[in-house]
Amino acid sequence: MFTFRSDAHWTRLIWLLVAAVFAADLLLPRQFDIVFAYLLAHFLAIYFKEKSDVLLLAVVTTTLTVIGSVFKPQELPLEQILLERLPPILSFWAAAIFVVRFISLRELEGQQEEKFKALFQYATNGILLTNQKGMIVMANPAIETLFGYESGELLGQQVEVLIPTRLSRQHINHREQYHEKPNPRSMGIGLDLKGLKKDGSEFPVEVSLSPFKSSEGAFVVAFVVDNTFRKKHEDSMLQQRQELAILSEALQELNEGLESKVSSRTAELEQAKNELAAALDKERELGELKSRFVSLASHEFRTPLTSVLSSAGLVSQYAERQDFENVKKHAERIKKAVNGLNSILTEFLSLGRLEEGRVAVNPEEINLAECVEEVHEGMKSLFKPRQTFEHRHHGSPMVRLDCNLGKNILINLISNAIKYSPEGAPILVETTVDENKMRISVRDRGMGIPESEQKHLFDRFFRASNAANTTQGTGLGLYIVQRYAEMMDGVVGFESEIEEGSVFWVEFAKIKTE
Repeated sequence: MFTFRSDAHWTRLIWLLVAAVFAADLLLPRQFDIVFAYLLAHFLAIYFKEKSDVLLLAVVTTTLTVIGSVFKPQELPLEQILLERLPPILSFWAAAIFVVRFISLRELEGQQEEKFKALFQYATNGILLTNQKGMIVMANPAIETLFGYESGELLGQQVEVLIPTRLSRQHINHREQYHEKPNPRSMGIGLDLKGLKKDGSEFPVEVSLSPFKSSEGAFVVAFVVDNTFRKKHEDSMLQQRQELAILSEALQELNEGLESKVSSRTAELEQAKNELAAALDKERELGELKSRFVSLASHEFRTPLTSVLSSAGLVSQYAERQDFENVKKHAERIKKAVNGLNSILTEFLSLGRLEEGRVAVNPEEINLAECVEEVHEGMKSLFKPRQTFEHRHHGSPMVRLDCNLGKNILINLISNAIKYSPEGAPILVETTVDENKMRISVRDRGMGIPESEQKHLFDRFFRASNAANTTQGTGLGLYIVQRYAEMMDGVVGFESEIEEGSVFWVEFAKIKTE
């Protein structure tokens, strides 16, 4: 990483060097040709912050070289002297171009470093970066606060300083085994992990690991979450189960004359027990959902972010060469990657609101045909080359429907049609309104869905085998469509055939307005 910075001291030194070389060039005899000494000033120009200063230096040294050849007493014709000084002048400009590119690279890396620091510093979860020897090389403020350390106090220490002493030796063995076969995973699956604070107190934690390699070696990123609240909740639930068991035993010992009442009470307790079991199953499901989300997000975000980073670097290079065709090409790649990231984030946020029950249905009178056109207008940039869009509407355009949920359903279905259809394929949207129902259908000419997998199509995170390895996606879109449709008393259906395409439809009853 470059750390050079421009300051007044180096600037004065460079210009003093230029003045000294110019004076020597004027005063020394011709056999002492020292104009190449200007090159030293050019290489010291890496300390300049502005590229314009480097180019100014090249102009000044070129001008002084020519002036020196004119005013210095000469034994040869001026034309011959100037011709002899052409190679050093060319070397000045070659050095200047090298330094300008060097400064551009330094600025680019500085911008990337600032973005990474912002993400790292303001994360709400604790993040650690350790090397292959288990030494902490980076720690964000969240983890320093979590473990009670001052800023920068963890750097250079072994990661075992955050683990209870009785578990340190065992952790060293686990760490060494992990580095032999590194892979993204949760740490200590099935175990109660403990963290050790600076003051010696212990608290439950949840840790996820993700390895990566750079030019500096192999590293592991650890994401640490305080698990105190969840553990207290689990203990509370366990205590409730124990109390219910005691109460059940007490009820069984009551007077036989109260058999009917005991039977009724037992049924009530059984219902409560089932509700608690359902709550535990729901919590377990949410835990599995979180793990799948972390794994999916790390995979789906890495590819477009890598594409953005690569294209951004190439755009800078092509811009310097004024190769605007390639600049436009890589700008489109960046735009496509960002649109992909936006789609992923939208699906994750929609899933979160659905799971938390924060989505409300607000029906209103809308123009269905205009709604479709608004969605199409906003998605034009996502269409592949030569893909076409056609909308056919039948019946009155006015319906009573939640506008936002209806648009989200259209966006998900049209986005899938774009994504899984080849270039040049047509996409047809048909909307029908009659006296009893409304129907929206989206037809594509894409790859289709294998018949054996169609029964899982609306499951969370499910992706068909013929699309999972070729097309980016989260497997949440159709699940969200089905949930939104059900919230508005609608049903979802589809027909699909391999290599022939698919049609997805959503139907609502009694939505037509007068």
